[in-house]
Parts: sequence; structure tokens; C-alpha cells
Amino acid sequence: MTDLIIKSEPDWAGAAQALVDGLNGQTTVDGRVTVLQRICDGLGEALYPGFVKLLAAAARFGDGPVRVLVADALARALVTDRLPSVRLPAWGAAAFSGLPGMGGGLMTNARSVGPLEFLCIWLTRDVVGQPLEDEAFERAASLVLTLVAASPEAMRLYAGKLADDADNPTEGLHNRQSRRLVRLMAEGMAANRAPADTVKAVLYVARADRDQGRWNFTPR
Repeated sequence: MTDLIIKSEPDWAGAAQALVDGLNGQTTVDGRVTVLQRICDGLGEALYPGFVKLLAAAARFGDGPVRVLVADALARALVTDRLPSVRLPAWGAAAFSGLPGMGGGLMTNARSVGPLEFLCIWLTRDVVGQPLEDEAFERAASLVLTLVAASPEAMRLYAGKLADDADNPTEGLHNRQSRRLVRLMAEGMAANRAPADTVKAVLYVARADRDQGRWNFTPR
């Protein structure tokens, strides 16, 4: 499956099918989480946004049972902290990147981040070498959230995880805006709103903050 993902023109539909085949080969949720871990490990430095694209493909091409299968494994992996960590720049790192002695640990630290949380962070600051356009955020977040919404239990677990992350974020991971977006995402999920409505609400707030020039990178 790794070959499908890392080639120059990845076959995301094929990669999603390989993911589903691997999950179907397990009889327990924990076994399926192990499959998910191995796939994430195979993505390596390309974990994000690659993992988001893989989940989006599962949502786009998978039927109801497939979505439930992937969603349940994802939610269990998140709440048990079994997804691999990814290296993301700390908040404000870009602002200090040109200053002597301000690289190193400030610039990149390994953090455990779920796909929806990653998208919220990427929407507020560049974490992969290019900005995330609003339309791309809406499309990707809607697909991932549609996948999770296929399983009420996964939806409940993931909403709780996002709420906890918003209230007790990893140091240096969030600025005020990304934390607010994560909290809005969690609230929409907990209320069982339609995925498209939840994502539009998150994007509306992100645009409002941006348009008013209130991107404040001071952590709270």
C-alpha cells in the first residue's frame, strides 16, 4: 500500500481499498487500529496531508459499512493516542525563522494530531510549506467528517477528543484561532449537525477572523 501512496501520482482510491482490505482482515477494533498505525508509519514524513487524502478517499469511494469500519478504527486510534506523531512547527515559528538562534525545537516538534485538528491548524497557518485554501479545507474537512459521521460512536469519541484538545492543547500547537476552530468543530460534531454545516461554520469563523486582521499568535 505504501507504494500506492508515495509514487508521484498517488492512487488514493487504490490506497483506500488497501486500507479497507487490511481493516477487514482483523476481527477486533484494536487489531484494526494496529493496521491504521502501520499505514500511518508507512506514510512517514508525508503523514500529513497524505493521511487526510487517504481518509477523504475512503469517504468518497466507500459505502456505509466501509465508512463505519474506517471511522471506528480512526476514533479508537485517536482516543488511545495510537496515531504516530507528526512534526509540526510550533505557533509563531515562521515569524522567528529568520532570527539567529530561533530554529531547532521551536521550528518543529513531534506532536500527535488528528486529521480534523490538523486541517484547522493548517487553515490558520502554513505547516506543510504551502497555505491551505478555503475551498480545499471545506472539501477535505467535509469528506473526513462525513466518514466519521457514518459511525455514531466514532462521532461521539472524536468530538470528545477534539473538545479535550481545545481545552488542554499541546503546548505550542495551537494559537487562539486554531483552538477556536477545533472547538467549533467539536461542538458541531457533538450536536450531530450535518458535516457540511459544521465545516461551513468553522470556515465562516476563520474567514471572519482573517478579514478583520485579528490573527493573534499569542498562546492562551
